[in-house]
Amino acid sequence: MPKSTRRTKAKRQVKAAKASKEHSVSELYLHGLAGIIGLGILILPIFVSLVYGGPLSVYLVIGAGFIALLIAVLIYDISLTHSHDPYNFLKVTSNKEYSFIFGFLMLISFIITITAAGIASVGELSEFFGVDVYVAIAIVDVIFLFMWVLLFYNHTRRTINFAGALKIFFVLLLIVVGAIAVFRNGINSASTSISFPAYTFAPFALAILLFLWMYGGFESVAIAYRGKDRSKVARVLIYVLFSAIVIFAVMQLLVFWNSSGINLSSIQLNPVSVFTANVLTSGLGTTFEDIIIGLSIVVILTMALTVINAANHTLGDMARDGLMPRFLINDQNLKLLITAAVPIALITIFSNIVTLVPGALFIYIPIIILSALSFASAFVFFAIGYGYHYVRTRDRARAAFGIFVGILLIALILLSPAAFLVGLAIIIAVSLLGYVLIK
Repeated sequence: MPKSTRRTKAKRQVKAAKASKEHSVSELYLHGLAGIIGLGILILPIFVSLVYGGPLSVYLVIGAGFIALLIAVLIYDISLTHSHDPYNFLKVTSNKEYSFIFGFLMLISFIITITAAGIASVGELSEFFGVDVYVAIAIVDVIFLFMWVLLFYNHTRRTINFAGALKIFFVLLLIVVGAIAVFRNGINSASTSISFPAYTFAPFALAILLFLWMYGGFESVAIAYRGKDRSKVARVLIYVLFSAIVIFAVMQLLVFWNSSGINLSSIQLNPVSVFTANVLTSGLGTTFEDIIIGLSIVVILTMALTVINAANHTLGDMARDGLMPRFLINDQNLKLLITAAVPIALITIFSNIVTLVPGALFIYIPIIILSALSFASAFVFFAIGYGYHYVRTRDRARAAFGIFVGILLIALILLSPAAFLVGLAIIIAVSLLGYVLIK
């Protein structure tokens, strides 16, 4: 065989090997669902029940899904026209300092979310399985260290695929339980004695913002994919979003529309009680209840693994551009000091503090609100950067669309409670300070 033929064959084999390492559409789809289906399942339905007095919140799921779809269209467009994720798009079309603000806000959102997942896991172990709080903290810390090892040895791909499949199973299981409960008891409109300013636009906007955060897992698809065929990302974004809208709408209807035996005022500190009440009214028994709770802990922790992985990619990109210390580029363990060790420390500290208040381990909704605000703020910068780029290139339709999405997100953010806006202002101030120092 001639040398030129052998070289050509070798090149094809190398190319085929590289192609085989790229994510398939199904893998990206599972990755997106793994990012979406997690902590949001446990906190958002109870939040909506407390605010709106029942399960009549499907329109919130769809409304937030629509806003998430607008953001996905922006990512869809840059995936096809620029072959970039949001961070790298802003770096190329604006400058790396501007992209730093987006990356920093996303990183903060990731770390807050991971911390909330750990605290929620501690709370469930302590409340439902009677594990001593300090033992529960130790268990969660050990699990996070195990995830650290998985990520360090780069065994994340199959793990995340498994996590996505597991979460789909968990959601389907909850839907089946809800359907059985409705079949046995009929459809009961939820009732509550909780006094809350319902049906005003501010809590509605806050609920939209929280559901938007829940859909945030789709962004991890754009971050994780490193292949050349960005059309895969564009397709998966749409698949994941529409799947999420359908899944959560059905869950609201079936799982949370059976209020028989559920006293919302007694479970406001414990969102998981929504599931357990449905299990008990379905007649499946306490053993099945324990299985549901155990699976919910696994789902929360696998969601944390997915978020840590996405945070590592973002941190690596920022280090590569000189926006973070360059020694983080190739050293996976050092990146994990920020994306895994910091949340472990925060989980340990805050879980110990909140044990002073009975039931406080379940009050992690404020933490999630701050994460949601940071996430939405990041995409304000992305949408405006997208619009500004197309203003300069005189593509008026794209420019108007990007600016419209940015203004819509700003409106949602400004309607949030003042205390959370103060926290967000501090986060943005730190990112702007970083911007000034880098520039």
